[in-house]
Amino acid sequence: MKDIIRDLAGKDQHNLKLQFQVGLGIILFCFCLFTTTIIYHFQKSLLEEETFRQTEVVMTSLEATRGYIREVLRPRMWEELGEDQFIIESMSTSYITRVIMDRFKDSLPAFKYRRTAIDARNPDFEANTQEREMIEYFRAHPEEHEWHTMKRLDSERYFTLYRPVFFNNSCLHCHGEPTKAPKAITATYGENRGFHRQVEEIGGVVSISIPLEESLAQIWERSFRMFGAVLILALLLYSTIWLLFHQLIITNLRDLLTLFRTTLGDSVQSPLPQRRKGHREELEELFRSARTLVQDLRDSRSRLVEHTDNLEIVVADRTEALKRSETRARTQVKKRNKELMLHNTLTGLITSTDNLQTTLHRVLQEALQVIPAKGAGIYLYDNVADSYILQTAVNAPVLEPQQDKIDYKQIKVIPSDKYDMLTVSIPLSCRKRLLGIMLITELRCETLNCALQELLLSIGQQIGLTIENMQNMQSLRQSTELLQSVFDGISDPLILLAPDGCLQMANQSFLLRNNLAMDDVIGQNIDAIASVQQCLFSGQLQALDLQTEKQHTKEIQLADGSIFDIFFYPILNTDDSIQAIVCLAKDVTTLKETEQRIQQTEKLVAVGQLAAGVAHEINNPLGVILCHTDIIKEENRDNEEIFNDINTIERHAENCKRIVADLLDFSRSGESRMERQPGSINESIETVLSMVGQQFKKNQINLICTLEPELPNCLMDNRRIQQVLVNLIMNGVQAAGNKGKISITTRFENEQILIEIEDDGPGINKEILDKIFDPFFSTKDPGQGTGLGLSVSYGIIREHDGEIRVQSTPGHGARFTVVIPVSPKSLTHIDKR
Repeated sequence: MKDIIRDLAGKDQHNLKLQFQVGLGIILFCFCLFTTTIIYHFQKSLLEEETFRQTEVVMTSLEATRGYIREVLRPRMWEELGEDQFIIESMSTSYITRVIMDRFKDSLPAFKYRRTAIDARNPDFEANTQEREMIEYFRAHPEEHEWHTMKRLDSERYFTLYRPVFFNNSCLHCHGEPTKAPKAITATYGENRGFHRQVEEIGGVVSISIPLEESLAQIWERSFRMFGAVLILALLLYSTIWLLFHQLIITNLRDLLTLFRTTLGDSVQSPLPQRRKGHREELEELFRSARTLVQDLRDSRSRLVEHTDNLEIVVADRTEALKRSETRARTQVKKRNKELMLHNTLTGLITSTDNLQTTLHRVLQEALQVIPAKGAGIYLYDNVADSYILQTAVNAPVLEPQQDKIDYKQIKVIPSDKYDMLTVSIPLSCRKRLLGIMLITELRCETLNCALQELLLSIGQQIGLTIENMQNMQSLRQSTELLQSVFDGISDPLILLAPDGCLQMANQSFLLRNNLAMDDVIGQNIDAIASVQQCLFSGQLQALDLQTEKQHTKEIQLADGSIFDIFFYPILNTDDSIQAIVCLAKDVTTLKETEQRIQQTEKLVAVGQLAAGVAHEINNPLGVILCHTDIIKEENRDNEEIFNDINTIERHAENCKRIVADLLDFSRSGESRMERQPGSINESIETVLSMVGQQFKKNQINLICTLEPELPNCLMDNRRIQQVLVNLIMNGVQAAGNKGKISITTRFENEQILIEIEDDGPGINKEILDKIFDPFFSTKDPGQGTGLGLSVSYGIIREHDGEIRVQSTPGHGARFTVVIPVSPKSLTHIDKR
């Protein structure tokens, strides 16, 4: 320590200032030099790039000139002079480019252009050492097409661009075999040099050199000037930094010295040095004050060492006491952690799915990990037996009948046979209701303090809460299972929805219809459930006002034609808010079809009775009219005007007679006797097609007929079935129009024969689809039909215990399906096709 103080005393107070000044100057000078060097190299790289672009332009111009000579001028000269002639001034690319660059030198004499080769025809243009190296480089690297560098030539620096010279087919005329070369070339240069070249051979290089010495000198001069300017700025920066250093550092040093004098002057044994006059002695005074302070610290340290031995003894005693306290604290923390873990475990068991006895056994095991007892048992109160029944135990005694009432808020201490052991009864309660007790056996007397009693009461309350929750969960689970069994017992789709549309419960009918699983749909919005079929309840809740209606019923029709009645039953809270919605879907398709068939039959019966009466009343006057038209025609054959008028009357009367005949047929269809005999539907179809075949050809109808060969016979009135087929097929022909398509298909399904007649016409609008079987209903123009064809056909098929179905989409044609049941006696197969 003394040596350090002497070293500090020997140092000059100005060394620090001088070192700072010199270091700052060196840093600023290096910064100026670095900046100037960067600028110099940047400008040099720009010069190289600009020079490279200039040489590229010149080289590209020369390449274009050589290409013009090689591809245009030289072939033209040979064409005019013959291939044995060669005029070097107009046909040699080497000569012409050299002449061009010689003229170029007149304007820029510093440019140097050379085109040289190995074994050059003219020895003056033989490649030198550098050029030979470049030729070998390009031969070794055929993918390279140029190379540039900066080098010294004749004591000056030049930028040089090299490119290889390739020989092509046109060049071999003069540089190939000497015997094939033009005589003018062999006469001028001989037959030894410049021959025997190959296609794509690199025989030489072209180089352009641009001097850079003057430009580099200018760059160096500018960089030197820049160095001077930056150096001046650095000096200004140096002065500014030094001024800031003096103002900030020196001023703070003075404040530090003042602090030494005012704060430490009276506390240290050695007197602090007095402040000297002048403003350049701050560092010296600071060093002296520091030496004085170090000396006092050394003395203080020596005094503190004297007290070390006694202090170590005191610290050792205190450390031992702290260790004992830490051990006790750790034991308490572990105990509290176990108690906390027990409470967490009991809280987690509230939601356990195990049965009550299993859960109670786990509770007992967890409790014995915390309570310092040998055994325990849990007893639950049975209302029927009016006693406590043991549920689970570990070394638990048999519980004696309780004579006195157990308080659900206090534990009860029961004396034991052993003088230092206790048996403790802990009430298991929840919401002021006693559910059972837990007996703790062989608990040491000294451990039953207030803290343990509070812990035992807390454990009892937590176990009681767990027991009540599990009993409630078991009751809820039983209620849920009962409700689900009621749901599943309903054969129609049934679901329970929350007010926001989320599905809470569904029966098996709903799940099977939509091919869903219960776990996949519970909690999902009914509109978001994706199923293989159209969901019956999707998009229905938004249009309902369930607040004002106790029940709502809605009828929907699916894309497959099935019809459902949807019932919505809201379940309301006491404040009339919706708690849930019961949704039931009932399939009424068969009921609707039956009602429609009954209505159609009743309509046909009523219209048939009316038609029979009208037909009889009109038929006799029509006979008289037709009879008199014949008489008048016979008497007025020579009067053309009267004859034509009578023909018109006769034609309309015949039309009326035909309508009356249709009415009679329609009215007698239910009364006429059916002549049913086993017959083939396929043969009936073929017979009808032979009758209407001419109509098909006239309208250019494309007929597609697919008849099942193994179709069984059925009991039918063949004439009436053919009448139905004619009506349906002709309706299809009229709907399809010219060049239309009609498909006729037969098949056997479920003891029934199905006949499908489909056309590609305009189809039938939904508004009139239910009216097409009504008598006198027709979409044809007036006079084109009576509207009885489909009505008569419907009656005939109904007499055969069958039905006619129609499916149509506007713009996509219509399909009529005739269904005829097959009697078991007629199931004899025929195969005549």
